[in-house]
Amino acid sequence: MISPVNMKSYFLLLLLLLTLSCSATTTTTTTGASNAGNTLAIRVEESSRSPSHLAIRFLNLDARTEIVAVDVARVGSQNWNFMDRGGGEGGAIWETNRVPAGPLQFRVVVTAGMEGKWYWATKVMPEDWKCGEVYDTGLRITDTAMASSAYDDKML
Repeated sequence: MISPVNMKSYFLLLLLLLTLSCSATTTTTTTGASNAGNTLAIRVEESSRSPSHLAIRFLNLDARTEIVAVDVARVGSQNWNFMDRGGGEGGAIWETNRVPAGPLQFRVVVTAGMEGKWYWATKVMPEDWKCGEVYDTGLRITDTAMASSAYDDKML
């Protein structure tokens, strides 16, 4: 049985997917655990428990950039599991209890105004990922939101 919170997340993701066009897909293949330059990085949060629970935070995001959906899958698989967005000090934490076995790939939806754009990073996290580690996605996110959120207004 799906909880009401997960059901809401599922329908929001489905709605967002229906509004995206196939031409708005960017694919990047990367490996490695060092973050070079301003590429998007993933930090594995301390609340993660390999192999059953994964909690991540995205680093090096422009303050005007918002990630609205995150999916995770085993490298080479098309069986994507959506991640739930939770709060957290310093930004959103994305979590799942449906962690695929093996090395992981991620795809994210970034908003730019009223539209979303898929970014896909393959071979991001090794099978033996560890809490506290930072993994480079190799993605350079250049899209920014056209309007600020209430959180952004508080930061000004």
